Amino acid sequence: MKEFKGRLINQLFWTACGICAGWFVLNLAHRFTHSLFLSVIAAFAIIVAFLYKIYFCDNISIILTDDRQLLVKRFGKIIKAFIIEQYFWSEYSKYSNTKDADDQDLYYVNKESGQESYIDCTNLSGDDYEQLLTELGAKNQNTEPIKVETVKK
Repeated sequence: MKEFKGRLINQLFWTACGICAGWFVLNLAHRFTHSLFLSVIAAFAIIVAFLYKIYFCDNISIILTDDRQLLVKRFGKIIKAFIIEQYFWSEYSKYSNTKDADDQDLYYVNKESGQESYIDCTNLSGDDYEQLLTELGAKNQNTEPIKVETVKK
């Protein structure tokens, strides 16, 4: 069993970004509305939204069990459970062939229904994310390239 947990430094960084965004919204709203009350409410809403995303939505740990299951836990409770063989795993969406360099999403497609979804792994370190992709078979470095015959006219 292997567990991948989020890093505290990432949470602190995004908390600082949320406070800066709140300060920016406070100044911007105050300039347009000239009301300190409305500006504070707008800034408070932005900061609360950031904190909710950082400390609730993204606060997950991913566990790979010995019996080939993937468990997603939040605050010690399992919120999603997957049998690894029932899904195709990838670091790319099936609708896109490119990936943003900072994007750390784990895409999965159900083999039976073909429905795609993803797990946001931005709270994991880059090494843990790469190791998770390798464990799930989403990164195959040793595969041979497919040769396609072209017809020249």
